[in-house]
Amino acid sequence: MNGQTYASHRHRPTLWLVVMLLAVIALVLAVMLMVLRPAIVTLAPVLMALALALAIFMVRQYALRLQSRIICLEMQVRLARLGRAGDCHRLSTQQVVALRFASDAEIVSLLDKVLAEKLDPDQIKRAVTNWQGDYMRT
Repeated sequence: MNGQTYASHRHRPTLWLVVMLLAVIALVLAVMLMVLRPAIVTLAPVLMALALALAIFMVRQYALRLQSRIICLEMQVRLARLGRAGDCHRLSTQQVVALRFASDAEIVSLLDKVLAEKLDPDQIKRAVTNWQGDYMRT
């Protein structure tokens, strides 16, 4: 596994994107069919394609939300171990998720900077000097 950095940390699940693209294409084709041959029976493929696209989107959103909750719990444990458990509630979920890339050696000083300067997640990630990769993303 190659070392992860700020430049390479973004995760783009290819299979999910392909499936979503196919669902959108199915929706477009179903709408075209309904426009070209208007009838009540052509409404069914449109509704099915729309339901499929929405279901795929919702599954992805649920997975990302669950991953964020797990990361927040992990960070609460890390910060508690470092004596900073009380600061977790002062951060947004996105800030906590961005802080996970910082090593234990720098997270306390970076946390102070985040709280003082109200850094956004991208600024937090850019401020990390000793990047700790996250290789278990969904």
